[in-house]
Amino acid sequence: MKNINHKNCLIFLLFASIIALSSAYIAEYVFGIEPCVLCFYQRKPFWLIIAISTSILTFLNNSKNQKFGLILCIFLLAINCGIALYHSAVEKKIVGGPTTCSAENLNKIDDVESLKTALIEAKSVRCDEPAFFFLKLTMANWNFVYCLILLIISSRMLIKKK
Repeated sequence: MKNINHKNCLIFLLFASIIALSSAYIAEYVFGIEPCVLCFYQRKPFWLIIAISTSILTFLNNSKNQKFGLILCIFLLAINCGIALYHSAVEKKIVGGPTTCSAENLNKIDDVESLKTALIEAKSVRCDEPAFFFLKLTMANWNFVYCLILLIISSRMLIKKK
């Protein structure tokens, strides 16, 4: 733990985010697990962490920017924990889910027949019906655990930096 610094923590979060997104895309495109709207929302903080950490490590590489970037990434992990926790509560039917669906291209419809056809063919994935369980936890549950662990580790790295 001698090399704890903001730069190493940003590199750690960059790779952790790449792993999280890779897992989500493998689940979607290799195993056919369709994501719901909340699943898409949970991906956005990881994309932002990748963008922030890559930008700082590439273009703005000084200790002040690294610390600021790490704080932003920690904030994004907290947001992702909140989204994942909300999604988990929706899956358990503790709270209501979003009122929108994940169906695409419904905005471009100009007549009733086209709307009817689009609605019949649209793949709408419900947020309150988990598509996958592993060790009795859903993907939203696992995302919460993963983000919480990353949040704790990166917060400790921020505090323990020499």
